[in-house]
Amino acid sequence: MMLPELSEIKHQRKKLDLTQTELAKETRVSQSLIAKIEAGSIVPSYSNAKKLFDFFETIKKKHEAKASEFMIYKVLSVKPDSTVKSAIKAMEKYSVSQLPVIEEGKNLGTISEKNVLEEINNSEEGNVLEKKVSEVMGEAMPQITENTPFDVVSSIMGHSSGVLVTKHGKIIGIITKADLLKSVVSNKH
Repeated sequence: MMLPELSEIKHQRKKLDLTQTELAKETRVSQSLIAKIEAGSIVPSYSNAKKLFDFFETIKKKHEAKASEFMIYKVLSVKPDSTVKSAIKAMEKYSVSQLPVIEEGKNLGTISEKNVLEEINNSEEGNVLEKKVSEVMGEAMPQITENTPFDVVSSIMGHSSGVLVTKHGKIIGIITKADLLKSVVSNKH
């Protein structure tokens, strides 16, 4: 792993609104050495530079938004034995494009507009609307814990349209791509 440029030390320190003395106290790197590094008059030892950058990384991780900070606490869901028609009505009512399929706290699958349209296009038999959700649903949304960092959630969203958030194994919230984008716009991450 490469360390960032030394010029980042001053930038990061100012971003955190720390004085050189405060940074020195937190990292056990002398204030005079920090002043010389920031002035560009000295190149620190690897161990001193690492202490400074490790401190910044620790602060960043402490301040990075966790899933619990931008999830939706009300998890709308359907049961696997519900009809597709009732699932569509629920999606329309709540203006969502997908619903997790949950029974007795278990994440069984996802019913989405896409699943329903694919079933309508591919079905050769009767009325799709009367089918059970379990016959049409897609893969279950991934589950994450409430402390999962924003960047991990964002990475998962590259492969999934939503995630369920858990605490002690119990589903407590949901995050969709729309929720993730709202958190970016409102700078919650």
